[in-house]
Formats: sequence, structure tokens, C-alpha cells
Amino acid sequence: MKIIRDIKNIKIKTPITASIGGFDGVHLGHQKIIKNIVNESSKKNTKSAIITFNPLPKIFFAKKNFEILSIHKKIHILEKFNLDYLIILRFNKELISMSSKEFIEEILINKLNIKSLTAGDDFKFGNNQSGTVNDLLEYSKNGYFSMNIENKHSIDNVRISSSQIREAIIANDFEKASKMLGRPYSVSGKIIHGEKRGREIGFPTANIKLEPNILLSGVYAVSTIISGNKYNAVANIGYKPTFSGEQYLFEANIFNFSGDLYTERLEFNIISKIRETKKFRGISELKEYINKDVLEAKRILKEND
Repeated sequence: MKIIRDIKNIKIKTPITASIGGFDGVHLGHQKIIKNIVNESSKKNTKSAIITFNPLPKIFFAKKNFEILSIHKKIHILEKFNLDYLIILRFNKELISMSSKEFIEEILINKLNIKSLTAGDDFKFGNNQSGTVNDLLEYSKNGYFSMNIENKHSIDNVRISSSQIREAIIANDFEKASKMLGRPYSVSGKIIHGEKRGREIGFPTANIKLEPNILLSGVYAVSTIISGNKYNAVANIGYKPTFSGEQYLFEANIFNFSGDLYTERLEFNIISKIRETKKFRGISELKEYINKDVLEAKRILKEND
């Protein structure tokens, strides 16, 4: 899969069969669309592509991060689908200022050579998000490209959408979120050196630096795989108010594990939220709460095994 991040000097000559959208979560509905794109491109002898945005438009306008997946995790998942291209459009003032006509003609037709396009029925683009699938359909009627409009997919009579998954995560319903994603909801990254405060108070942690995200903040029961073996853990996600921490971190105390994980890349499945982040009066109260968190995490994880 070739990743294109800068389209200023791009002009693809091979016809493209593509789907465009946020693809946040790459959930089961997205996965069905991607598989259809790959199959269609093979039959039509075109190249397959996903066109997405970074940051996501909703996040750009809200000025808050509520992504289900980081762009790095999204790329990692999309690499498994045998796509020819992943085109990541930088969502900035320049892109926002384009009219829907300019976006279709300059980017989709002239630069990307789109011959078949799939979009969700609620897809919006162009200046002030004024462009809709109806604009795309007009170009399709005039023979520029064929157009497929996807309605939301459902599971157990619940529409699968990124919004539904976000709501499930905030509501601590990770089972529902994972069902719609088609895989466990997880956080991943490279283990970094921390301040070793956890080790000093008897709870060493594996630390991952994250982008601040309003979906995840608090203490969670989690699990991970290390060298082929499953380990349970309790994790704090967010800032460290007791120590006036400025970094947004994922800090996991992994049960029954000892070893050097620095520079390792680990993925932690989020099982359940235990409590919100809290500022403690001192180390003694912090240790008391961590002991309670460990016991609660072990209880939750035993029930989920």
C-alpha cells in the first residue's frame, strides 16, 4: 500500500476506484466498504484507494481530540486490506477554503483520476462542509466517475458508526465498541522511559505517550500480549494531577511480569473503566487507591477471561 500525504504535485495516471471518508475506527462497516473497493478495482483493472483526512474534519472544527484511532494505528490496520493507495488529505485552511466544485474537479478528477467513488450518505466536503453526495452524483451523471452511496451498516439492529463507537467508549461499554469494530478496542505505542515514580512506590509501569483524547481518561482494566503470552494489567490514562504531570500518558502496571520493555511496541486491549482520574493529597493516599485499583482490575479481568 503506497501512502500519499502530499497531493500538490501528484497526478495519478492509472484509473482509481476509491472510497472517501474519515474511516475513524476502521469498523465493520468500513471494512465491508474497503473489501468491496478492492474487489471492484480488481474486476475493473483499476487501482484501489482509500481517501481520508488528517485531522478528521469534526476534530479540526471542535478543536478537541476524540479519535477512535490515531492516524498511525489507522495506517497499520488499513495495510492489511491489500489496498494500492492510502491518500491522506491534510485537513487545513487551504482545503477548507476549496469549494465543492474545486474539490471534485481539482483533487478527485484531475489529481487522483477517480473513476469509481464510494462515499457514505452523510459525507460532506468543501467550503463550510457545503458539498454533499448530491454534488458527487451530479458529476457521476455527467460521466466523470461512477458513484456508490453507502448507507450505515447494522449489527444486532444497531447502526454501526464511528459516533456510536465513541458513545460506547465514553459509556464504558467496551464490549459494544469492540463488537462494532470487529476487534478489541485498544491503545498501542512504543514503551518510553517515565519518571519511575511508579517503581518507587511499588507499582512499576510501562508507559506510552499519547495524544490527549477526551474518549480515554481515567483508570482501566486492560490486557496485553508480550512474547506470545497474555498479561493482565491496570492502566492510568491521562495526565498525572497528583504530580502536576504535563504529558498525556498511558501507564500500565502489568501483573506478574518483570523485564525490560523499553522501545518495545505493545498493544493494550481496554476491557473496562474502573474510575476517573483523581488528584490525591499525597503518596500514601495514592498507594491506597492503586491497591484498590489493582484488586478491582484483577476481579474484572478474571470475569472476562
